[in-house]
This record gives sequence, structure tokens and C-alpha cells, in this order.
Amino acid sequence: MIEHDSNGRRIPALWLVLLSTPTSLSANATTTVVPELARSLDVSASQATWAATAFGWGAVVGTPLTAALLRTRTMRVAVLVNAALVLLGTLLVVLAPGLSGLLAGRACQAAGGSGLVTVAITLARTPRRTGLVTAAIGLVGAFGPLAGSVLAALSWRVALSLSLLALAAVAAVVRDVPARRASGDVRGTDGAGVALVAAMVTALVLLAAAPVPALLCASVTALLLGTHVRRHRDGFVPQPVLRTRAFRRSSAAACALSTTYFAVLYSVPHRLEEYWSAEVTGGAVLLALATGSAASLLFATRTSRLAPAAVHTAFAAAAAAAVVLPLTSWPAALAAATGFAVFAATGAMAWHAVRVAGAAPARYRSDAVALFTLCYQLGGAFGPALAAALLT
Repeated sequence: MIEHDSNGRRIPALWLVLLSTPTSLSANATTTVVPELARSLDVSASQATWAATAFGWGAVVGTPLTAALLRTRTMRVAVLVNAALVLLGTLLVVLAPGLSGLLAGRACQAAGGSGLVTVAITLARTPRRTGLVTAAIGLVGAFGPLAGSVLAALSWRVALSLSLLALAAVAAVVRDVPARRASGDVRGTDGAGVALVAAMVTALVLLAAAPVPALLCASVTALLLGTHVRRHRDGFVPQPVLRTRAFRRSSAAACALSTTYFAVLYSVPHRLEEYWSAEVTGGAVLLALATGSAASLLFATRTSRLAPAAVHTAFAAAAAAAVVLPLTSWPAALAAATGFAVFAATGAMAWHAVRVAGAAPARYRSDAVALFTLCYQLGGAFGPALAAALLT
């Protein structure tokens, strides 16, 4: 599992796994520490859940910021900046005396962590390596609630500091990536494009909290962004990428499957509480997620031998099962839905990421992968909101 970059350096895939997985671990750990967090900071449980919202927002916004770094600086700079954000965010989480400081820290952690995920997927390149990264993200994320509950016995601040584990891989990755950009590959920042994308995804993340204002803001920024893209062919959202059918189809599929996965992940445990104890529910969901993640990794190693139609059919069938099984009243079927959902989402992310990178012009590959990753991460914001609507 070794990949060579343009300068001949070797980047072991396991370093990419370590670089990317702590973000999902930290995100899911929030679910089990909210009560203790609320008591410690003397806030309501609903206010404490903003720690999860802030993390989701930071993850979505961090991707376009990393894309901007990749188009104007080097991969090494992108890794170091995101690592610094993770470190700063963790310090804020550990030291914050109140909720506002904690929210700022969680947003910084997520922004840096999502940037490191983008870097890992960009560096993976092959279906097998990309599958390893995305499957590991799903598998490690499955242990987030368990890790949160265990570490909360020490302190909820410790449980919310798991993003820091990614820094263990930074030195190895920085050593292996090029220190300079290829000649002629430096482009302008396009600050307006970055700002419009960040504003639009922020509005989309807030749709559940404030539907009318968020929808209005999202619509306005989408129109402004469309105008900006038409006027700036080589801007932050490059026209050559948007005109690539593989990018459009893959990004839409990734967002839809990610939304399905997170909606199932957040709704099924609540449904299972009607049938099983919390311990049995946690164990069943963890087993299903682990099985689905492992299956997505095995499938990713074989997609190169299959026709695209067969791969599409496999992911569509898994997603359909994830949607249909929760309609039953059989507890085992409910738990199994999470396994099908994580298989479809993480497996499709790996397969589509490689297709997006391969279809994009060489100059725009990092832009294409970053924007594709952003579409996947939007599902992490839409899914929980959909689950909340279904459970009410």
C-alpha cells in the first residue's frame, strides 16, 4: 500500500488512515458527552448540542478553505495549517470556561480535521487506498460514541479532544509530500469564490435550525456563486470541473448516500430503544457499522474488475436496503440498516473520488477532489437534520 508522488516520495496508506480517522471519532464522541457537558458548563441540553452543530459546520467550511490552500500553496502547507487548526481547537476545548469558547474550539477542530481528510483522500489516488481511508473513517467513527462514554468518565473535555490523534501522522505525511508546487501550477486565491462557497454551505448547515432565513441565504449565495463562476473560469470553483459529467454525477451521489447514512445513523438507535437496552443497541449498531465498513473496503479492492453499472447497482441496492429496513419493526433489521448505509456511503465515496480525480483535467484534480469531498460532508449536516424531522 505505497504510493509515489510526483517527486518519488513514498506515502504509506496507513499514515493517511491515521491522518483522517480521528475527525470521525471526535465527531461521533459528542453524542454521549452532551449531558455531562451541559452539567459542567451549566447550560441546557439543547444548548449543549450546539457542540455537535459547531463541529458539523466547521467540517463543511474547512473543506473549501483547504481547497484554497491546495490551489495557492503546497500540500505541505495545507497539512501544517490544518494540523495547527486541530491543535488550536483542542486547546480551546480543554481550556474554554464557557460554551462560546467550546463552540469555537469544536469548529476549529472540525475545520482542521476535515482539511486533513481532504488531504488524505487527495493523496490516496488509487481505489484500494481510497477505499482503505474511507472505510477506516466509517469504522473508526463507529467507535466514537463508545470512546466518548468511556473517556467522559475522566472528563468530557478529554472525550472531545480525540481529534488530536491525527497529529501523530502529520510529521510522516509532511516528510513525504512535495515541498514545492510544480512550475506553472500556481493560481490566484479567488477570495470571493471561497467566501461565497463558505457562506452557501453555512446556510445549508443551518437549514434545520432556521429554515426560512437559511433557505433565503442559501438561494441568494447560490445565485451569486453561479454568476461568479461564469465570470471566472479558473476561479475557486473551476468551470472545467463543473462541466465534467463524472464530477456532477459523483458529487450528487456522494451527497445523497452520505445524507442517507447519517440519517440512518442518527435515527436507528432511537428506534432500537423501543426494543433493546442501551448496551445491546450500542453493541448491535457497532457490529453492523464495523461489518459494513469492512465490506466497503473489500468491495473497493475489487471495483476495478467490475463494470461501472455493476458498482452503481451495488451501492444503490445497499442504500435502498438502508432506507427500507427501518420501515420494519424487526430490531435486527433496523440495526442492519446502519451496516448497509455505511457500506453504500463509504464505498461510494472511495469509488467516486477516484473517478472524479481521473476525469478532471490534471491542473484541477485537487480542486475536484476537494469539492467532491465537500458534497459528501454536506450529507453529514443534512442527515442528522433529516433524522430529527423523521423522529418528531
